[in-house]
Amino acid sequence: MLLNLLLTGLSSILATAGATQNTKDHGKHPVDFKARNLKTIQSIYNLTTFPNNVPILTNGTDAVPPGLFNANATGRITPIGNFSGFADSAEYFFALTLIPSVQNNFTAFFEADVVAFTSECPEIATSVVYINTSNLDPQTGRPTSDNFFALKQIAMWRFDSAGAVLQYEAWIPNLELYTSSAIGGEFSASGTPAGDAGIIGQLCPVIQQECVGPNQEYDSVADCVGSMSDKAFGNFDEVWGDNVVCRSLHTILARLRPTVHCPHVGKVGGSEAEGFKCTNIKYPVDYFDDQKLFGGDGHPFFCDAKNQYHHIRREVEGPGALD
Repeated sequence: MLLNLLLTGLSSILATAGATQNTKDHGKHPVDFKARNLKTIQSIYNLTTFPNNVPILTNGTDAVPPGLFNANATGRITPIGNFSGFADSAEYFFALTLIPSVQNNFTAFFEADVVAFTSECPEIATSVVYINTSNLDPQTGRPTSDNFFALKQIAMWRFDSAGAVLQYEAWIPNLELYTSSAIGGEFSASGTPAGDAGIIGQLCPVIQQECVGPNQEYDSVADCVGSMSDKAFGNFDEVWGDNVVCRSLHTILARLRPTVHCPHVGKVGGSEAEGFKCTNIKYPVDYFDDQKLFGGDGHPFFCDAKNQYHHIRREVEGPGALD
C-alpha cells in the first residue's frame, strides 16, 4: 500500500511537471503556429486561383490582403529568378496567373491543394502544393472539361514574428511540360523556326502596346521582332536568361508596373535601376548567392537556434566538418 501511495505521488509530480513545461513551451510558441503557417500558405496559393486572382490582376499588388507577406519579403523561385521586396514577390506569385478567356482556351487555376506541409517551429515551414488547372467557365470559375493539369510548387518558408512571409525558396519542377500541356496555345508551337517566329510576332505588338512613352524599349514592332529573333528562344525550365521566354513573362508583368518591367522586355533585358531579369546568368553565382539574397549566414530556413546550421553539419559530418 505504501508503494502504491509513493507511485501515485510520483505520477502526480511528473504530470504536474510535464504540464508546467508544456505551459512554458506554449508561452514561448503559440500552440497554433502550425495552423497559422498552414493558413498563410494556403491563403497565398488560394489567391492564385480564379476568380480570387482578379482583384490583384486588376489593381496590382495593393489588392493583396495584409498579413501574407512582410514588406521586405525576399526569395527565389526556380526557374524564374530572385525577388526582393513585397511588390516583386507578390507579382511573381499572383500576377502571372490567368483569367479564363478565348486567348488561353479558358484555361486557369481553379484550386490550390496543399499536399504536404510541415512546421516544427513558428518561423519555418515547408510545403508542396498542386495548383490544379483546367478549362473554366468564366462565370462560375468551375471546370468545364475533364482536362486537368497541376502546377507543382515545392517551397521553404520563413515567417516574421507576426506570421507574414519574410523569406522563401520555391521550385516549380517541369514548368516547360506544364506550360505546353496545360496552357498550350501559342507556346505549344515553339521549338521550330516557324513556331518561334510566330510567337515573337504575337509578343512584339503587345510589348509595343504596354511599353509606351518613357517606358518604350523598341522603335517599332519590326525593331522588336528583329531584336527578339536574334536571341535564344529559351524554355520554361530555364526562364532566367537573355531569351524570348523570359521577356514573355515580363510582358505580362509590364501591364501592372511598366516602369519596372518594360526594361526587362527590352534589348538589354533590364536596367541598373530595375535590375537585370532577362540577361544571361552565372549559374554558380546567381542560383547560390544565398548570403547576398537572404542576408546573414545565408541559411534562413532553420528554426531559430544559435548556430543550428553549424550544429547539424557537425552532427552529420563530424566535428571537423566546418574547420
